[in-house]
Amino acid sequence: MTATEPPGWWKSKTTAHHSLLPPEIWFSIFDHATAVPQALDTHLRDPFDLPPPLSGRQVQQKIFDSLATKRFLVRVCKDWYQLASRFLYREIIIGRGHTLVSLRSTLLESHRRAEESATQAEGTKFTPSLGQYTLRFEIATRILPDLKDATVISELETLVDILRCLPNLQIFIMAEGGGPYHAIKFHVPQGVLSPLGSHCGQSLRVIRWDRYPYPTAPQWSQLLQTTPNLRILRFPTLGNRGRLQAGSPLLNLMSLEGADSSDALLGTAFPNQIYPSLYYLSISPFLPPTFLLNSYGPQLTFITITHHISNETLDLLSTACPNLTKLVIHFSSPPNFPSRFPKTITHLGLRCNIGNGNIYDTDARAVFEGLESIEVPNLQVVRFLDRRCIEFVRHHQLPIFAWGVDLLAETRFMIEDCDGVPIRP
Repeated sequence: MTATEPPGWWKSKTTAHHSLLPPEIWFSIFDHATAVPQALDTHLRDPFDLPPPLSGRQVQQKIFDSLATKRFLVRVCKDWYQLASRFLYREIIIGRGHTLVSLRSTLLESHRRAEESATQAEGTKFTPSLGQYTLRFEIATRILPDLKDATVISELETLVDILRCLPNLQIFIMAEGGGPYHAIKFHVPQGVLSPLGSHCGQSLRVIRWDRYPYPTAPQWSQLLQTTPNLRILRFPTLGNRGRLQAGSPLLNLMSLEGADSSDALLGTAFPNQIYPSLYYLSISPFLPPTFLLNSYGPQLTFITITHHISNETLDLLSTACPNLTKLVIHFSSPPNFPSRFPKTITHLGLRCNIGNGNIYDTDARAVFEGLESIEVPNLQVVRFLDRRCIEFVRHHQLPIFAWGVDLLAETRFMIEDCDGVPIRP
């Protein structure tokens, strides 16, 4: 070894761990490490599938949990940052309104760099914009009782720039629950929804809007005219009327959630030309969408009633929906169990909308007696879709549960818990 040769020159150089595998393999590894079940679903989940689908809140929590993993990955080294950043921005969920401002800055800067790299000399590595990887954008801000209206409006206006950076967005959600926007009853600022349609409209598959601020009827009309590939549409349940009156054709729309009697179509097209793929409705008995049921009843196979109060809505379904096979009914306590059902259903799902999860003996007895009295010739399965309700009766009201199971032992249909396990003596 000469004096000019560095010590250890005969040793082979260590190859960086990330260069041992091609990027495609790393992408697959990161995808499996950070994937959230159902987070990117653009089709309706069947509640009678097994395993049962997650609730919206469960998916939210899993996205938050996955975010910690993604942050660790991008901090390992520069190379991993380049490889894993796309997964960090694949699902964006806003838990605090002020983070919209920092997100806008990040996406705009990334978009600027992408435009600069696109104009550089041939052979220069292209740097994609982070926003092009975003497939799901959800606003789930928490309660801030002292938040001023002006602050909320300012935060929402940042969406204009953010949405312009998300050309491949498939899912947009204004999530229900906690505030702060639930108590601030103004409409979406003018212009905020325009980029959702103009920049994301072609790729959008799911829109779920569960709370204030609501778009106005003209804003809904403008938005729905720019989303031809929409599959799932959820309207707010209160205070927002005339949302479908423009009659915008949505040829791929399969699921319409939160429809009510105000959703009449004033367009000149025949109804089945406007929503030819529609097969699911979520409706309220207070304002049932009679027009939609009468127009699309023959093609509807699955309906959810969000609050059962009487048999009138069920009678309407029996008349208007000859091909209905799956029905989900939400109850409040005490349960007012239906005395009759559409004769065509094969699957019946029961949900209990009970705040504290406690069910009295009389309530449980009424449900068991109601199930025993069902006379539907094609019914195959009745499933309790709420874990807490059936488990409460099973573990805290054992005598009533045992009595109910014995009462139902001779039924022709299967009765299952939320996991699809038969309830037997």
